[in-house]
Amino acid sequence: MKVAAIIVCAGKGARFGSQDKSKLLLSGKPLFYHSFKIFSRINQITQIVLVLQKKHILLAKKTIGAKDLDRYNVSCICGGVRRQDSVYNGLKAVDKSIDSLIIHDGARPGISKKLTLRLLKELRKSEAVITGLRARDTLKTVDSNSIVKTTLDRKNIVSIQTPQGFRKDLLLRAYKKFSKKNMFDDAQLIEILGKKVKVIPGEMGNFKITYPEDIILAKAIMSIKSK
Repeated sequence: MKVAAIIVCAGKGARFGSQDKSKLLLSGKPLFYHSFKIFSRINQITQIVLVLQKKHILLAKKTIGAKDLDRYNVSCICGGVRRQDSVYNGLKAVDKSIDSLIIHDGARPGISKKLTLRLLKELRKSEAVITGLRARDTLKTVDSNSIVKTTLDRKNIVSIQTPQGFRKDLLLRAYKKFSKKNMFDDAQLIEILGKKVKVIPGEMGNFKITYPEDIILAKAIMSIKSK
């Protein structure tokens, strides 16, 4: 199995406030770099594609360095308007020899090698594999005035993370067929295509940095890991 990892970090981070999340440093490195380092240590991953805003491509190349860009077959490309457009741009940059893909959010620097290897192991048996955590809190739907409409049964509800893994041909077929639809994640395309999507347990530390306070928790986790 030859795998390409696509790290998506082209979003504007509107919920993060005025600071540019793409330039945010964690342990002295941009957020995407931590995912890059994990993927670079996995033999099955023979290509890494970084999808960035155009203005951040030079920063990414300088951070990784010319030697490692070549050593790990790293491509840095421009993202699109929507997240799914960015992923599709990444897909089109993948080498022809690749047969499987990992899609990961660059704003999830807490990804572990252990989780990635579990995903790849399951991907040998399934066409689409995603990571997620069982809902721990009570969940309710509300109307536009924040009035509760109903309480959900959390037993079968999963909070989805990345990485998500796919057979390359399947995901390309889904993107070509449903490129105009607005999706919440890449797995939704596979669902609409009528294919099964396997969910495996994610990790609590693999959360997405979305709000400014999230970086405090991320720094605390990194500090513990470094000890």
